[in-house]
Amino acid sequence: MINLHRLITKLFPDRRPQREKKREREFIKAANGLKTLRVTPEGGMSIDPEELREQIIASREQLKHLVHKSGAPNRGLKPAEDAHVEPLLSPTVEAPVSAMDCIEVVAWRRLLTGAAVRYVCLQSTSTGRFAVATASLFSDGTQSLPTWIEANTAKHVANAMQNDHLRWLATVSEAMNAWDADL
Repeated sequence: MINLHRLITKLFPDRRPQREKKREREFIKAANGLKTLRVTPEGGMSIDPEELREQIIASREQLKHLVHKSGAPNRGLKPAEDAHVEPLLSPTVEAPVSAMDCIEVVAWRRLLTGAAVRYVCLQSTSTGRFAVATASLFSDGTQSLPTWIEANTAKHVANAMQNDHLRWLATVSEAMNAWDADL
């Protein structure tokens, strides 16, 4: 096996730049350092989100000297007054969340009838909590909404953020369940 690898290396050398090879080695080293990384035979990967969160927090601490301190000169953006979010008291208590900085998350749910529901959710970057902005039902190969309405999904999300009627919950599934319960 080793001889075969050497032969392949001689016949087909890696011609990528050294910085790209170094970056790939660093990624492989980092991926191998993850404790909960699981790879399926089909090539899918999964990891415990808590481990990623710990890694991100540790990286932030190491690199926080690169971030401008508040009140420092050359600060281009000022946070909005309502961007401050109170700390969570308990994962079951809903904390006030500002929809200023969010990540769009799309989630799907298959119903017992065979239909599927697509939820467009928002995740607060400050608290990590989720809220459903809009949802669409797909059944029998057709969509419940006309395509001209569906084309305005971004507008529906923007309206939901502006109206501030979002219900923020700890997980995507809780937010989806709350959306369904409100129907």
